[in-house]
Amino acid sequence: MNVTKEKMAKTTVEQRQKPVSWSSSKYTRDRIGYITDAKNTHGNVVKFNWGIFPILLINEPDLIQQVLVTEAHNFTKGPILTNNRAFFGHGLLSSEGNYWKRQRKLASPAFSSKRLEEYAQIMVEHGAAMLEHWHGGQIVEIQQEMTKLTLGITTKTFFDSEINAYDQDLENTINTLEESLAQRINNIPMLMLPDWLPFPTNIRLRAAIKKLDKVIYGLINERRNKKDTHKDLLSLLIAAQDEDDGSVMSDRQIRDEVFTLFFAGHETTALALTWTLWFIAEHPLVEQQLVEELARVLNGRHPTAADYWSLRYTEKVVKESMRLRPPAWALGRRAIKDCIIGGLEIKKGTAILISQWLMHHDERYFKNAKKFDPDRWSSNFTDTLPKFAYFPFGGGPRICIGNGFAMMETVLLIAMIMQQYRLNHIHGQSVELLPAVTLRATHGIKMALSKR
Repeated sequence: MNVTKEKMAKTTVEQRQKPVSWSSSKYTRDRIGYITDAKNTHGNVVKFNWGIFPILLINEPDLIQQVLVTEAHNFTKGPILTNNRAFFGHGLLSSEGNYWKRQRKLASPAFSSKRLEEYAQIMVEHGAAMLEHWHGGQIVEIQQEMTKLTLGITTKTFFDSEINAYDQDLENTINTLEESLAQRINNIPMLMLPDWLPFPTNIRLRAAIKKLDKVIYGLINERRNKKDTHKDLLSLLIAAQDEDDGSVMSDRQIRDEVFTLFFAGHETTALALTWTLWFIAEHPLVEQQLVEELARVLNGRHPTAADYWSLRYTEKVVKESMRLRPPAWALGRRAIKDCIIGGLEIKKGTAILISQWLMHHDERYFKNAKKFDPDRWSSNFTDTLPKFAYFPFGGGPRICIGNGFAMMETVLLIAMIMQQYRLNHIHGQSVELLPAVTLRATHGIKMALSKR
């Protein structure tokens, strides 16, 4: 491999150091604490050896940009996606190369500006229905409430009303899926093994997938036979045609895309809502500014898609929440060939670990990084911030296709909730983080409702 003097000059002391021994047990016990300690002890680029497997933790915006954008062709997705094919299939999250490009192109119209306006109405309708069941003095488990809310919105926008008959069963099945997948991910040796091996966790996972597949394939078949004019995501995917050769998606391709978008869509948005409400309750001055904006923009009415562009402070609150508690807290890549990143030689097979949590808490880019400060998101600050210092939806060509959907949903629902209720913390409650695929609260979060 030819390495230029210029590239070698960029190689830092921390990149030249000997690899650190990776401790799976310590990582499993405290994922965020483990990588934070590694960064604080060894620097912003840390090399690990896990047995014969090399791992590289990167916490530099320019290097992250190389991995995710300029050198993206040298990397594939990490083991969480590639070793859980029964769950993710070959959807947008896990597919690669030309296949991914085709699928992304076919799915993109479902997230156009016009579609988002139509989806906004569904978001508001479901938010209003939830608020009708709330009352002052009530204590709610907010993570659970937000998950149910986004699940309802996702099933409506993705499948229309036909799936309503499966609601309770669907909720139970999804809980099983999420718990089983989290167990696999939290056990690194199991994560590195195929998901078809007959471990109890894998058996539960595959049984739940089979159950949900029956529902999804049934809806695909029903929609194909009826040839109706539904405007949900499923119908759009069925109707999508490749403009070059006129081909359409197979049932399996549609299943994989729906499955992937369904879980990525409702889970991450539910957590964005949960953590935003948590932070608002902690910061009365932020709440006051937020409520003043809602009174000025909405004046007591429900928001619409058009209001999204006027709720600038609400958006700042959401952005700051996703900085401190990014629903997707880390992502992985694997080198498929030898390459050079920032002057560092990367060998084929090296696992790359990139953490939104680490970057979003980095004092080099966020002054008083632990402080919840929505006002930091001024246009001047955003313009000077390195591109990959803040990336809650990932970045590069693989950026989340539903990022516009998620931001609109979160902003509109926060506006609806905070316009009607004040949410208060429960005294003495311990809120612990559970970083698996997403960043959840281990035991949920209870909050007390006060009617405005």
